[in-house]
Amino acid sequence: MLTQWNRTMLKDVAIFGIIASFFLMSIFFLSCNRIQGVVAPDQVHVPEDTDTVKIGFIYSPPDPGTTRNGAELAVAFANQTGGVNGLPIELLIGDDKGDSVLSVQHAEELIAAGVLAIVGPDYSDIAVEVGAVAQQHGIPMVTTYPTNPKVPRNGDFSFMGAYIDPYQASVMANYAVQELGAMTAAVLTETGDSYSEGLSNAFIEGFTMQGGTIAVHQFYDTGATDFTEQLMAIAAIDPGVDVVFLAGLGSEFPLAVKQARSADFSITATFLGGDGWDRPDLVEIGGMGVEGSFFTNHFSPDGQLSETAHQFVSAYTARFGIAPDGPAALGYDSATIVIEAIRRAGSTDPVAIRDQIEATQDYIGATTLSHFDENRHAIKSLIINTVKNGKIQFHQFIAP
Repeated sequence: MLTQWNRTMLKDVAIFGIIASFFLMSIFFLSCNRIQGVVAPDQVHVPEDTDTVKIGFIYSPPDPGTTRNGAELAVAFANQTGGVNGLPIELLIGDDKGDSVLSVQHAEELIAAGVLAIVGPDYSDIAVEVGAVAQQHGIPMVTTYPTNPKVPRNGDFSFMGAYIDPYQASVMANYAVQELGAMTAAVLTETGDSYSEGLSNAFIEGFTMQGGTIAVHQFYDTGATDFTEQLMAIAAIDPGVDVVFLAGLGSEFPLAVKQARSADFSITATFLGGDGWDRPDLVEIGGMGVEGSFFTNHFSPDGQLSETAHQFVSAYTARFGIAPDGPAALGYDSATIVIEAIRRAGSTDPVAIRDQIEATQDYIGATTLSHFDENRHAIKSLIINTVKNGKIQFHQFIAP
């Protein structure tokens, strides 16, 4: 069953610059936490006593943060074309501040407020906890930024909006061997970080399966600023490794790359990474050290875009004054998938909505999703970015 935005709606996007500001309609004080309600009807004021279709949204500002922009844009588009069954959609928003306990509290509050589904959270470990709440109450959840395959393990009401780590790591391993001709690799992993460890292990498996050799695997601590020990081990490999795979989320990894390029180590191998490299301060921290690196990502506004994605970029830029990044695209797509599922279900029954999310096929939005597999993992598109001339640039599109 198709979930692609209909063409009528997409034609309206080109004039999105006239869309009025989103209306803040209600502030809910549930338990000790504030849940913000946003109705985005775009051109008309919705009285406070009007019935709405409620969708919950949980995110973690400031990083990635832009998932909220994407979700609000999806709601704006939907309300511009009549909402759901003639009712406007209301996005009830919880900021979990990157804390799983707060995120779980928000999930309980959102469900008590009557949401039909939850979009988010933004991080894998938090999403697992929220997924347990969603499963307990029978409310479907589609995550935004999480990539750890364990996210939907709580049951059939949890879906992932992003591709999984084993997939992006296998793409990067394949790129290293087939495109860069790499046969030896070093791996740098953040100790105790599930994202870094999972991505590193998947890269090692994919690289060695293609005949590559992992010459050295080093670990660094969260918050580290000096990588001398790890870089000395890599620099000692004779005649040197072809690539260094470095999976990280924090500010440590670009600093490690910067140090690797310094005269102290003079490591010339190509650095590779995952979607955690999609950060606005990558070049600011890494300097010229990250030049020539490659990393996986979810979306690029300058990439190989469908007509729908072009419309998304235009509308997002007009509304927020900046081009969308990967998290923004994921927030937009996850919210859109939920909205389209509610429309197709023609019901407020969460089970019917869950079934329609699972039935999503050939979705084309900011990104492209083929379908959800039996584990409710998203089978979808991926891009590879590079750093060139001091800027992050699109390099290659991988279809789902």
